[in-house]
Amino acid sequence: MSNLIEFQNNEDLAFFGKVNASISHELKNILAIISEAAGLLQDLTKMAAEGQKVELEMINTCSQDIVEEIQRGFAAIKQMNTFSHSVDDPLKRVNLIEVLDLMIHLAGFLSFASKVRFDPPPEAAPMVLTCPIRLQNLIYRALIFAFESAGPDGQIEVAIQPQPEGSARITFSGLGSSNGRSFASDKAKLIAASIGINILESPDLQRFELAVPENVETVK
Repeated sequence: MSNLIEFQNNEDLAFFGKVNASISHELKNILAIISEAAGLLQDLTKMAAEGQKVELEMINTCSQDIVEEIQRGFAAIKQMNTFSHSVDDPLKRVNLIEVLDLMIHLAGFLSFASKVRFDPPPEAAPMVLTCPIRLQNLIYRALIFAFESAGPDGQIEVAIQPQPEGSARITFSGLGSSNGRSFASDKAKLIAASIGINILESPDLQRFELAVPENVETVK
């Protein structure tokens, strides 16, 4: 049992580091675009000071690029802060729609990310008592698996189906060719089992579900 606990703790830490590295890379890209636009703006200002003709549209474009990237940076920082608080409590009641939305945005920073269609259920968002960092890890892994199956030009579909007893199922479909690979790897099954989640796959492996219980009293 101690080896399993050590594995889970190491896995939690590795996942936390992987996502934060992805966020920092996204912020670096944002700063690079801002730097490039600011440099061009400086060149245009210098040209205007020397009496050369400068198109106003070019200045507007640079300014708009900077504004858009700053807004994208603020959004990334907000997502990073939300994710960072995932480790505050080993067990916490969370909104599944909010967790999925956050993971979709964070996984979207990956260079090979596919498009994601996520249609939240029309009824109230499912609330579950679980370990936030483990749930996020499993969903992030599911998205990566789906991206690799669908390809960067593909589109995957993610949905939540609330169940009558208070649990919920998160469905990943539109995977394209998975080359016979199963999402339910040994590592994925260990993470899922630690928070009482069952992984259900279609026979053709083109669709899989995470059956999330309403309450997990202990984290294994």
